[in-house]
Amino acid sequence: MGAEQMEMELYNVDVEKTRLAVERYLNKAREYQVTEYIPDEPVTTASYSDMPRGGGTSDAAGNLAIRTVDIMERRKKHVERAEKAISKLGYKQQLVIRERYLNEDDAWDVDVARKIGYSDRHYRRIKNKAMSRLATSLGLLVFKE
Repeated sequence: MGAEQMEMELYNVDVEKTRLAVERYLNKAREYQVTEYIPDEPVTTASYSDMPRGGGTSDAAGNLAIRTVDIMERRKKHVERAEKAISKLGYKQQLVIRERYLNEDDAWDVDVARKIGYSDRHYRRIKNKAMSRLATSLGLLVFKE
């Protein structure tokens, strides 16, 4: 058992659930990077209303615009947060994480290890340490009950 694994167990961390949480976060960042959010088109229908209008935005088009900006901002912040956490890792850890989760869709550990020239054991050691650090940085540690 590696030192990182022992340390995670010392703090009663559920290693598998924590790894899955980090993977979900990184996969979502990848999706946000490679997909463009396409907002709904506002529907405008001319109608008469003798109801006085207030100063706020209460119409459907205004609500849609606000929701669109919120979604786009949330996606941007998610990617920026993932990038910031990854940038704090060492060179080898960054390489492994970027190749496995951010640079390609459906990358397999064995293929990434081979591509960057690491043995499977060396690759997994680096990846596990990186995942542990990312879980801590991103606040994704899952504790056992």
